[in-house]
Amino acid sequence: MRKKITIKDGCCDAEDENDLLNNHAGSETGITGSDVNLLEMIGHLFKYKKIIAAAVLLIMLAATVKVLLTPNVYQSRATILPSGQVDKLSQLKRLAGLGGSQAEGENSSELFPVILRSQLIRDAVLSKTYSFTHKDEKVTITLKDHLGLDNPDALRVQLRDMTSITTDNNGIIKLAATTTYPELSQAVVKEYLAQLENYNMHKRRSRAKENAAYLSRQLDNTKKDLALAEDRLEQFQLVNSDWATGADPTIIKELGRLQREVEVKSQTQLFLMQEHEIARLNIQRDIPIVRVLDEPSLPTLKSGPHRKIIVFLSGMIAFLSTAFVILLLEALGKKKRGPDKESYRYLHNSFSQAFPRTDKVINRIGRLAREKVNA
Repeated sequence: MRKKITIKDGCCDAEDENDLLNNHAGSETGITGSDVNLLEMIGHLFKYKKIIAAAVLLIMLAATVKVLLTPNVYQSRATILPSGQVDKLSQLKRLAGLGGSQAEGENSSELFPVILRSQLIRDAVLSKTYSFTHKDEKVTITLKDHLGLDNPDALRVQLRDMTSITTDNNGIIKLAATTTYPELSQAVVKEYLAQLENYNMHKRRSRAKENAAYLSRQLDNTKKDLALAEDRLEQFQLVNSDWATGADPTIIKELGRLQREVEVKSQTQLFLMQEHEIARLNIQRDIPIVRVLDEPSLPTLKSGPHRKIIVFLSGMIAFLSTAFVILLLEALGKKKRGPDKESYRYLHNSFSQAFPRTDKVINRIGRLAREKVNA
């Protein structure tokens, strides 16, 4: 329903309150509803359909050539089960940030992903020479030769990109490696697991191992002290061979002291030997066991590249990019009379000032497109 709105000063009348508001907003922004016309945009796309089709086909052709030249890659996977006992209270403490996670996780597999990602393990995997049979041919290669790089940092980055180490909420670790050889991918995953086991057995510090080393040193010292005490007792008995028939209290006192010293040293040695054996057994229990659920697989199907998807996506991107450029050129080059002309001129000037080089390229492409259409 239309309303008459009269301004008392006599300036003007408006047919509709909504029309008045829309005209006022359009005059401020310089953009009216007619600037955005879906049918007009579709018409522009139909007008330049040959250019769009040519651009899409060209990009898809280039993508096809690229993916055909890209070799197939194969991914080998392995699964490691969690090890170690960590109670629920300890987990709640760690989630609450109350500390203690390092001590509680020393004999568990919580640090396995950190160890696998470490530079120590990666350097060992990179320096390994891999030998395998591929298509009935014996292949001996290193990852340095496979990747074609000499820089150590670049090699570590490439190895990081071709491997995947993830952990789920249950602590299960998934390890994967991707190369152009199925056998090489499997060998790399096996080497990761071997280096992890070697680190746990020989390089990882643990309380039981440190305790066993301490007891071993103490046991060696006690053995030396016992041998010296036994030698002193023996020398004293040789010098005082007739002590049994004598009644000298000094000799009897010294003899008792030496015998007690030998007995104490013997008991100490026996105690340390028992503790040392227990500590050696605890070492095996303290070292986290690498429990492999799924051994490194030998892939028979390629994991990439996904050629059809890549070509399809490149065509979609080419279509959207070309359509956007065409619509932008039409908007910037649109010639109208009246107030809309100033709006497009303002838009063009603003764009050219913000992106002068892009504006020159767009103008050049637009000129070529118009020449092609007019021809």
